Order: sequence, then structure tokens, then C-alpha cells
Amino acid sequence: MGDNNHNFSIQGYNLVTLLKRLEAATSRLEDVTIYQEEHSRGGSEASHSSNDKHVQIEGQNKAAIEAAPVVPPVEVQETIIPTSIKEFDSFIESTVKPYVELSNQIDTVLGEQALAFKEAVLKERDVLLAASNSKKVALDDGKFQELVIQPINQLIMKIIQIKDDNRSNVKFNYLNAVAEGVPVLGWIVTSTPVSYIPDFKDSAQFWTNRILKDSKGKGDEKVSSEWVKSFLNIFDELKRYVKEYHTTGITWNGEGEFETEYNKVSGDSSTNSTPLSGSAPPPPPPPPANLFDDVVVENKSTTSSSSGGVGMGAVFAELNKGEGITSGLKKVDKSEMTHKNPELRKKSVPMPPKKPKKLSSSSNVEKEVKGGRETKKEGKVELVDNKWMITNMEKEDVIDNSNGLIIIKGSMDQSVYIGQCKGVIIQIEGKVNAISMNLCERVGVIIEKAISSVEVTKCSRCEVQVTDSVPIMNIDQSESTNVYLSASSLDTELYSSCCTALNVNVPGETAEDDLKEIAISEQFVTRFGPNGKHTTEAVMFH
Repeated sequence: MGDNNHNFSIQGYNLVTLLKRLEAATSRLEDVTIYQEEHSRGGSEASHSSNDKHVQIEGQNKAAIEAAPVVPPVEVQETIIPTSIKEFDSFIESTVKPYVELSNQIDTVLGEQALAFKEAVLKERDVLLAASNSKKVALDDGKFQELVIQPINQLIMKIIQIKDDNRSNVKFNYLNAVAEGVPVLGWIVTSTPVSYIPDFKDSAQFWTNRILKDSKGKGDEKVSSEWVKSFLNIFDELKRYVKEYHTTGITWNGEGEFETEYNKVSGDSSTNSTPLSGSAPPPPPPPPANLFDDVVVENKSTTSSSSGGVGMGAVFAELNKGEGITSGLKKVDKSEMTHKNPELRKKSVPMPPKKPKKLSSSSNVEKEVKGGRETKKEGKVELVDNKWMITNMEKEDVIDNSNGLIIIKGSMDQSVYIGQCKGVIIQIEGKVNAISMNLCERVGVIIEKAISSVEVTKCSRCEVQVTDSVPIMNIDQSESTNVYLSASSLDTELYSSCCTALNVNVPGETAEDDLKEIAISEQFVTRFGPNGKHTTEAVMFH
């Protein structure tokens, strides 16, 4: 019999032994059932009998189990987090987290905006982790749009909406900086993310420069500077990370299906999978399905991309249509064409305000409005490197001289810039390289000598006097300008354009004669002859 027992084996396990173990387990389950039934009826005698039987059978089971071979435990493999994801986690911890903490410290609305920014970054973390275990999918794929592009795009729009809803907030420049920079998160759908990121840093930096300027010398200067530094650091560190791990876009390094992998890492409630041991804790649940109900796609019968979602991926999908991209356009009736209906052109359409290209642009007179009153910027007279900057000066700003006289002692390697001044007299002593005036009103400038040129742009009721010599003088878009030339500066070449009431005063024939005033022509006449020949002459006024 012993020899027969050895013949009944399955993959190294004795069949008889396995049957004994199965019988013992079944018997124990029966005992447990009997015990529970007797206990519920309160039968102490039956319960005692069951326990005796349980002890007896348990001894038999113990012998059978000891005789059976030991089955080795099954090892559970822990999920290995890729290095690229560990680095992204480090990026979040070292840059995004400090930015969120400082934002909450400065303002509650700014903190709310920062939390939305962090949530969008965490969603991108899920995308990158899922892609590391997935086969590559097209960025314009409908499912990818639904799972990735739409949720991130909704958070970007939320951040911009927070800015729009809080225009009266004292920290509006902060909100603007984040709203201008948050589209940088679209790098995940571009093939050249390294060159994509700096553009949005430049947009955000326009507003961070304002923050630094407005907080200079105030109580919040330190915390404002730290916030600007932490926010701009996000762009620098993101560029460094992308350059190392995702140079040509998202890196796909697996064989799984993206939708399945993404549901695992994002904690989708529709899946029955449990978090794997060793993996990072899942982020907050995804937004409800009705979050995108406000996205209305018109003309669904003719727009094939209506199921493709929204965002940058949808834009690329539309562009790839080629000639079919115009299939959904509405034909304009002749009655609606402005070039055929002059009365339509009379309707005034408000235009959105334009953002100045540079914070310190000389073509924009910037004024701050506080309490409904305009406050003038601080006047300055300072030498920056080799350039004299005279800006925002008015007569009452000149402390040393009640007549509003400002004296500058220049040198050959220096230039002078006069901008947005009003009612002052500026005397430039010595020989300077160049002089330029911009957006000034009722300003008098006395020049000894300039090496290259003197430029007057967009000024009103200003006067320029040359005591020695100036080779070239350019006057552009100015009105009521008077120029006084000395006997030694009569070889000055004067160029003018778009000017009104421009007069040049020159010395008389003798020293005792009064200055002679010459009006520079504003009007020209062109006469045509045979074969299109024509002549243009200035209309002289006497």
C-alpha cells in the first residue's frame, strides 16, 4: 500500500496526504458550524460535545498537516518607481510645495490659485507614471483627451478664472503672474517641451517684475521677493527635469494599455485594483463627470473633433485636418459684410486693452490709481552706468532750485535720457554722446555740445537751445516745438516728421539783430505733368 501511495503524486505532492488535509479542513469547518448553531440556541451540552469532538479531530489534523510537505510562501513583488518619477516627486517637493506655502501665507485667494496649480502638477505626475508602464498613444486620441487633457485644461482655466474674478484684489499682480505662467503645463502635449517652457516664464516675469518694483522698500518686500523667486524657480527646474527625461515629449516605456495604467495610479473608483505595495499614495479622486458640462461643441454633425475634447491636443487635431478644417464654418451673408454695408462700420466695437510689451516702456505714461486719484510716479535724476536718467520730474520736484532748473555735467562717454518730465529746465554742461527726449511737456533743454544727435519724440510745447554745436537733430510726432540755434550750430541738420508748429530760431546778420524765426513746413504740394512726371515742394508760410 505504501508503494501505491507513492505512485499517486501530483508535481511532487503526495495525493493521499493532500486528501487527508482536505478532509481535516472540511471536518473543522463542520465543527465550527455546529458550534455556532448550538451557541445561538444556548445549548451548553451540545456545545460541550462539539468542543470535545473538535479537540479530538484537531489532533488528527495536526498529525496530517505535519506529515504533508511544506508549501513555500508566495512572494509579493513591490512596484518599482522609475527614476524619472522619483525626480518629478523631488521637483514637486522642492519647488511647487514652497510656492504653495508662500502663496497661502500672502493671501487666501492666491493660496487657492496655488492649490489648483499643484493639483494640475499632480495630475501630470499620474500621466508620467502611467506612461512609464504603457505603450505609446497618440496625443489626439479621444481617450487620452478625456483622461488627461480635459482635467488639466479645466484646472488651468480655473486658475485663470480666479484671476479674472479678483481684479480688485491687492495681490492682483501675483494672480496675473500665475495665470500667465500656468499654460506651461501644456508641455506634456508638445514634442519640443524644452523650448516651450521659457516662453511662459517670460510672460509671467512681466508681472513678477511689477511685484518686485511695487514692494521695494515696503514691509512685504522680503516675502514678495521670496514668492517671486520660488514661482520662477518652477520654470527653471521643470525645464531641467524635462531636458533630462522627456526631451521629445512624454517618455513611453511599457507594454500596458495607457487607460488601465492611468486608472491604477490615479485611484479611479471604477477599477477594482488595489494599490500595489511600495507605490506612492494615490492623489485626490478625479473631478466629477459633470465638470465638463459647460463645454459646448456646436455643429456636432459637421465637426469631427467634438468627441476629441478640448485643449492643445484638440487644436493639433483640428490643424491636421488640412482643407477639411473649414467644413464647419458658417457662410457670411452679404448683408452682414462690413465692406459692402457702410452702416455696419459705424457701430463701435470695444477693443480689449493691450498689455505693454515692457514694464519700463517709454511709450506709455504709467500712472497708479489709488482711491480714485492719480498719483504721479517718483521723479528721478540719476546716472545709471554711462546714461543720465531724468524721469518723471516736475517743477516742484526740484528742491535745490525754485525755478525748476536741473544741471547735468556730462562727459563724452555719457548719454542723456529725458522722459515724462513736465515744466522743468534741464541744462546739460559739457560734451555728451547723445540726448533724447520722450513724452515731455513744457520742458526746456539747454545743450552745450552733442557728438551724435538730439532726438525729440512725442513732446508738447518744448524748447531746445544749442549753445555750441549738434550735428543732427530729429524731431518726431511733436507739437509746438521751438529750436534755438547759435551761430556755431547753423550747420545742424534738422529732420522732422509728423510735427505741428515747429519753429527754428537763428541769429540775425549782426549780433545786435533779433533772432530770426523760421517756420518748418508741415504741408507739401505735389504737381503732376505728362507721363507721370511730378514734383513735390514744401508749402512755405510767411
